[in-house]
Amino acid sequence: MERESKEFNWRQKISRYFKRIVLVFFFLIFLLFVRVFLFQVYSISGNSMYPTLEHGSIVFVWKGGFAISAKFFGTELLYTEPNIQKLDMVLFVSQEEELVVKRVIGLPGEFYSIESGRVLIDSAELVENYLPKGSYTSEPSTTVFLNRQNTAFLAMDKQGRIPPGYYLLLGDNRQYSTDSRAFGLVPAEKIKGKVIFYF
Repeated sequence: MERESKEFNWRQKISRYFKRIVLVFFFLIFLLFVRVFLFQVYSISGNSMYPTLEHGSIVFVWKGGFAISAKFFGTELLYTEPNIQKLDMVLFVSQEEELVVKRVIGLPGEFYSIESGRVLIDSAELVENYLPKGSYTSEPSTTVFLNRQNTAFLAMDKQGRIPPGYYLLLGDNRQYSTDSRAFGLVPAEKIKGKVIFYF
């Protein structure tokens, strides 16, 4: 009788441990799902988005509806049309395969122009109250872009129409930002999420 009781207790302990392991496993799967498909916390490196974001700022990025990396196939997978609005701050993968945050200045189909230090979208000057006082937006330079081959990014000129599926992204600290003026218009599949909160 005592032996049966000990055996029963042993089985109960094993059952308890097994249930805990299963719970931990599913919790980790859930966290992985959230990290890959829904949400990411990212620390800003550099001051290209100053004064909105500074070096060391923490941003919370919503990834729902944006492209996910399909490393097994060597490409990005865009599983739905991302909800990107003008002046949103977005997280994207640069040509150097680094995660970078910039601001959406031009949307697909819009005509952009950079002249006299100002940005015009569809012939109207873009109101950019978030820029530091006295900011000057220089014209694009293709010198950096021309060194790249087989890139999904599109070189931009000082004016032109943004093709479908591409976005014009600029940093708020215009004089010290490497953005679309250098690396070109950014394809939707390189944009990984939208900044929803930062501090």
